[in-house]
Amino acid sequence: MWTVTGWAVAVWLKLTLLLAVAVGAAWWLLATGSGWFPLILITAAVVELWSVRALAAEWASEARSSWWWHR
Repeated sequence: MWTVTGWAVAVWLKLTLLLAVAVGAAWWLLATGSGWFPLILITAAVVELWSVRALAAEWASEARSSWWWHR
């Protein structure tokens, strides 16, 4: 189970870092008053929430099939 937990945390960290870099690049390249920056920021937040929910569902599915969950 620790392998799945480690995998989920690693994927979450990679995706969060990628989104943070994308938002940082947008902040650097675009003016914060432009219409594109809030759109990029909202999109990154939605992708982050969606990925956390998907990873949690994957982890829970794996946990249900493990012996330690049924104690």
